[in-house]
Amino acid sequence: MNISLQLWSLKEEAEADFAHALELTAQAGYQGVEFAGYYGNSPERLKELLAKYGLEAVSTHVGLPRLREAFDEEVRYAKTLGYQMIVCPWSDCASVVGIVEDARFLESCAQKAANEGICIGYHNHNQEFKRFGGTFAMDMLLENMPSVRFEPDVFWIAYAGVDPVQYIAPLAAARRICAVHAKEIAKEGTKNVYIGQGRIDFARIAALCPPSQYPYIVEQEEFSGGHFDGVAQSYQGLKKILDPR
Repeated sequence: MNISLQLWSLKEEAEADFAHALELTAQAGYQGVEFAGYYGNSPERLKELLAKYGLEAVSTHVGLPRLREAFDEEVRYAKTLGYQMIVCPWSDCASVVGIVEDARFLESCAQKAANEGICIGYHNHNQEFKRFGGTFAMDMLLENMPSVRFEPDVFWIAYAGVDPVQYIAPLAAARRICAVHAKEIAKEGTKNVYIGQGRIDFARIAALCPPSQYPYIVEQEEFSGGHFDGVAQSYQGLKKILDPR
């Protein structure tokens, strides 16, 4: 079982000292990371740092502009660091035309990336669960990018008023899931709390997407104390659920 940290969770630490952010990630118990920017580090330098702290790279988040302008460079990062997922974390989903355009572009990226042994994924927020003519924007995206796999952020699905388990189930059965973004939502309201303190049914999600087969990536955006303590608490909470022995 591999539990990774989306490094956006420690963005202030990463901006100040990227190596220290990786050190904190390892100290909190994580085995891997998902990048959210490289903070000026070459892939070769990142490879050295990951080895130093005993971490592996599982994926990266890359926006649409960067994919349009520097796709080949992103592939170089992936191949140098050994991960096989490049995940787009945003479409504004403002119109049907825009949704289809974004999806078709990502589909073209997926077909190019497949030649390099790399999967293109898509990570949701809450705007993907707006409806256009009764259909979720997320469903429209997936329909128009059949080669792109889905990295569900369960917090944002719940935030949008949708049951994450029910939404993920058919996509897991259809093998459209590439990883699970583990982020907890409060039992009441929409605050991002530490894993195990909220209402996401991670045990049922794990039954659909077994942690032996899917990377689980923690993201923490709200903290009741220090950032290190927060990511460590969410790691321990998720570990207890996924591996209760």
